[in-house]
Amino acid sequence: MATIYLDHQATTPMDPAVAAAMLTAATECFANPSSPHAAGIRAFREVERARGTVARFLGAGRSEIYFTSGATEGNNLAVKGVVGGGPDARPRHVITTAVEHKSVLDTCRSLRAAGHEVTVLPVDAAGRVDPAAVAAALRPETALVSVMLANNEIATVQPVAAIAELTRAAGVPLHCDATQGVGTLAVDVRALGVDLLTFSGHKIYGPKGVGVLYVSNALSDRAPLAPLLHGGGQERGLRAGTLNTAAVIGLATAVELLAAGREREAARLAGLRARFLGELAGLVPYTLNSGTGEGFLPQAVNLSFAGADAQQLLLEVTEVAVSSGSACNSSAQEPSHVLTAIGLAPERIRGSIRVGFGRFSTEAEAVRAARALAAGVRASAGMAAAQPAGRTA
Repeated sequence: MATIYLDHQATTPMDPAVAAAMLTAATECFANPSSPHAAGIRAFREVERARGTVARFLGAGRSEIYFTSGATEGNNLAVKGVVGGGPDARPRHVITTAVEHKSVLDTCRSLRAAGHEVTVLPVDAAGRVDPAAVAAALRPETALVSVMLANNEIATVQPVAAIAELTRAAGVPLHCDATQGVGTLAVDVRALGVDLLTFSGHKIYGPKGVGVLYVSNALSDRAPLAPLLHGGGQERGLRAGTLNTAAVIGLATAVELLAAGREREAARLAGLRARFLGELAGLVPYTLNSGTGEGFLPQAVNLSFAGADAQQLLLEVTEVAVSSGSACNSSAQEPSHVLTAIGLAPERIRGSIRVGFGRFSTEAEAVRAARALAAGVRASAGMAAAQPAGRTA
């Protein structure tokens, strides 16, 4: 029986329409889009068409869209580009939150090592930052605030628009990692009020290795970002390197598919999650680590099984693909920084899994997954109970 894939927060399967568009692009638009001949001009036009598609999707101008290798590069470019792009070399100040993706937190850590100051704000038990805490942390030397749109582990949606009102009043740029939110939330950069925004193609049924960085023209005019890569001057000098034309076209196709049915799909995914949790509740006890109502992504849930070792459980329940934490950090032996930040005890973190439904998930799979996970939990509990005193499974 095929594996039930419920790890869509880590990555999504490529939509067949995206694969078809990329195949056509790879065979018919293979020329370098920077080349001046007819083949290069054709590739350039396709890239610009894709740029326009993404711009419309985000409510941005085409000149505000830059293609990257993914959100990790985009986050690095946004954060380091702003801090490194100032008119002087004095230490600067960055504000972020304790539940950001590691590509933001580690980037901030590197800035701290270089002599800049970083304020990492705590979150409440739901994983949400208080806009008032952001306002209180602002200083005259604050160069950037970086707050994600939605969390990859506990699905919390942050009050980005409310934070933007505060940062704009203070004249401080706001960066938003929207990677987890673009698939099911309405993302309009003007409505959010952000100056920079990033996301990846592989989280919206597009290809890996391509992403988007939005930089408002107002910010570019006031304080252009300092590039990380130097070379050919592509992407208007901000991101050197020959563009991956096929991936860019695949990303645009994924965006078009997403825009056509996002609200309907979000409601369907919420229904699948409810079906899964309802089935699971009748089979084995669990504790929710994330919310399932307003203010949370509709397709994902994080939960814990008391006394279970989630990593071992996932090794034994081979018919279901879920995660015991962020896949970007799955090799780390330390507890999830997100679950730690919301105050969960180590034993609860140890028994936690993240389940994320996607475009090709079905109700039958939701039911089968719940039953398989419940059986695995019961089996592991039985094995633990059977161990002689003084021994562990």
